[in-house]
Amino acid sequence: MKKTILIFLIILSSSSFSQSLEKQEDNTIYNLAGIDVKPEYPDGLKQLNAYVNENYLKSGFESERKGKIYTLFVVEKDGTLSDIKILRGVDLEKSKALIQILKNSPKWKPGKQNGKLVRVLYALPLIIGS
Repeated sequence: MKKTILIFLIILSSSSFSQSLEKQEDNTIYNLAGIDVKPEYPDGLKQLNAYVNENYLKSGFESERKGKIYTLFVVEKDGTLSDIKILRGVDLEKSKALIQILKNSPKWKPGKQNGKLVRVLYALPLIIGS
């Protein structure tokens, strides 16, 4: 009887363990260079730049001169942006505004690796001003 119960418990625990492994989601952040399908802004990067510039001006910042702002973010599986960082190009106040503008941007087409949607680290220089 003890052997039967022991065997039953082993089978039950192994099936529970295998189910928990199947449910784990891949949250790996992939490098842009190493994936099959790269994420894309819906209307192209020129339109993203236009969107950022338009909203930057609406935020009350004037673009005194044309300049590059270096950004780094993760394009999530659902097309939203997360972990947005402004690497250089503007002061702290303007960086916060740009981060909010990027967070509110339209969803991207996500990246794919082996036919599955993946999170992708994306570095992008934006040109602010005219």
